Amino acid sequence: MLLDFLGFALQCYSWIFVAYILLNWFPISRDNPIVKFITGLIEPVYLGILKILPPLRIGMFDLSPFYLLIIINVLSFVLERIRNSIAGG
Repeated sequence: MLLDFLGFALQCYSWIFVAYILLNWFPISRDNPIVKFITGLIEPVYLGILKILPPLRIGMFDLSPFYLLIIINVLSFVLERIRNSIAGG
């Protein structure tokens, strides 16, 4: 039950992160409550990762967001493996 919740939370977080990426492409007011909520959830983790890992730029494209998406996917995979081993599958 807890592992299912954690998996669901990671999935929600990844979708919120995608929304964060999309919001950064458009000139949207940072005073919007939804933007503040999304930024407050994402930036502490994302900026922490960027302090550790080097920027991932190809030409004018910043691919650094893939760091967090990869980490989320790895954590989801690990949770799924743990859940399967507990369930005997």
